Amino acid sequence: MMLQLLTGLATVFLGALIGGRLASMCYVPRVTGYLLVGLLVGPSMSGLLGIPSLLSGAALEEMRIIADVALALILMNIGGSFELENLRRWGRRLLIFSATEILVTFFSVALATGLLNQFYLQHTVAGLPLWETSLFFAIFLGVIATATAPAATLMVIREYEAEGPVTSTVLTLVGLNNLVSILGFSAVAHFLLRSDEGGGVLLLQMCGPLAVGALFGFFISAWAQRLELPSEQKVLLIGGVTACTAVCRYLSIDYLMASLVLGLILANSSPRWHRLQDSLRQIDYPLYVAFFVFAGATLHIETLGQIGVLGIAYVVARTIGKWLGSRYGALFGRFGKRERSYAGLTLLAQAGVAIGLAGQLSRSWPEGGHLLETIILGSVVIFELIGPLAVRHGLVQAGEVPLLSLLQKRAPLGTMEGLHNVAHHFRAALGLPGHSFSDPGDIHVRHIMRQNVETVRNDTPYYDLLKFISHSRYDRFPVVDAEQRFLGMINYTEIRDLLFEPTLAPLVVAGDLTAANPHAINPEQSLREALKVLQLNRNISYFPVVSKDEPDRLLGILSQNDVLAAFRRLKADP
Repeated sequence: MMLQLLTGLATVFLGALIGGRLASMCYVPRVTGYLLVGLLVGPSMSGLLGIPSLLSGAALEEMRIIADVALALILMNIGGSFELENLRRWGRRLLIFSATEILVTFFSVALATGLLNQFYLQHTVAGLPLWETSLFFAIFLGVIATATAPAATLMVIREYEAEGPVTSTVLTLVGLNNLVSILGFSAVAHFLLRSDEGGGVLLLQMCGPLAVGALFGFFISAWAQRLELPSEQKVLLIGGVTACTAVCRYLSIDYLMASLVLGLILANSSPRWHRLQDSLRQIDYPLYVAFFVFAGATLHIETLGQIGVLGIAYVVARTIGKWLGSRYGALFGRFGKRERSYAGLTLLAQAGVAIGLAGQLSRSWPEGGHLLETIILGSVVIFELIGPLAVRHGLVQAGEVPLLSLLQKRAPLGTMEGLHNVAHHFRAALGLPGHSFSDPGDIHVRHIMRQNVETVRNDTPYYDLLKFISHSRYDRFPVVDAEQRFLGMINYTEIRDLLFEPTLAPLVVAGDLTAANPHAINPEQSLREALKVLQLNRNISYFPVVSKDEPDRLLGILSQNDVLAAFRRLKADP
């Protein structure tokens, strides 16, 4: 067993490395490559092809704890996006957005599958009439359909360095989707399948994870105040999340919901939350990679041929529900055009939460749950393969992925050149001259600027401006007029100085604080040219990028950190 386990771990990580590189060369997210590697080396594919499996079912069972901890960490990160400052910024608008998306998805799937079974398939379960069977199918599939895969969404966001209002909104929507799906499933499973158990069991299933997650969140938050070393912070987070998972397993309650709540509490109670996140981000990637290879290995490719008409209806109805629900949710919540057009694409992925709920249903209701589990497992194969592509497409189209993150995906050196450099480096270790990198080439500002920019209208009242600034991560804010013409920038120091004259506040609008910006950058400038501007203005963190021919047309924002990160990434000396 030990040899089998070691072989499995080697297959996971080396296979993921190869699959990630091949996926990158094909311009698809690395997550897709990890999933495909798992699918190829897992027992499902080997069973179809009649060949030995590199990742046997026994090895997968032994390594399942790694996948559980990785998924718990991912849910914790998703829960961390529920910072109360951001929620106050969106207020009821975000709840309207989320509720519309969830309800449209639920009713799309429920109506499509329920009516299809009632009037066409007419499949019945022992002990239930046709209409009741159709109702059970509709409700359970509708509730599970609302769940969105947090892992695939978060990994694509990290891989492509997406950042902006659409990204922030999507992360919050993913968390709400899974929270509602888990709570909703517990409620409907109790009332439809286990109504004789009493309200205490339902209370434990719904409130137990909330209490355990909150308890561990406060515990980690308090302990983190005593830790200064990043290495200790990493150990605390992994140990705390693992302990939370263990307690939930012991109590037979949902550890995913508890992890989500843990992240929510930690993000809002710990002054060091962002430092904790940064510390964890330095070591968590191998865990996430292993999780996706495991996820691919546990995909049941054979279920694709078994989902039938009901499964096809589920896939189509869920896709339409997510797209339409997000479109109208953003419209009713008064979000922007980008959220209306692209948020739905980023919510298509579905995996861990849906599989877990389908497994619970199969155990609680063997008569009909096995069929619904087969449908979910088959649809997960589809959604896990197209989901990361949809997330990437949506974020790219929303303008929140720097072009450099799409362009710089292939290895900087060919195989022979890489071997040549290894030989040179070995010579240097023996005392011989080393090797210097060549110039990375012409990279332009447009390759790394952020296109989706939060702007301020010049007629925004002073107190509304303060509210906007209090929820922003920037210290400089582009100002536009009613026709979206770029007027200049507001510096946070201007706001800070104005606070000393409160009697002027009711008379002030954003345009009064706007300064014509002499430091605007052209998108066609090279990074070296842009760096000279940045070096002359070290006190400025963000620079507007405007069209050379139309200086009143704002194209994006360039940050000092993005420029320096690009140089480090390309191994160039700025």
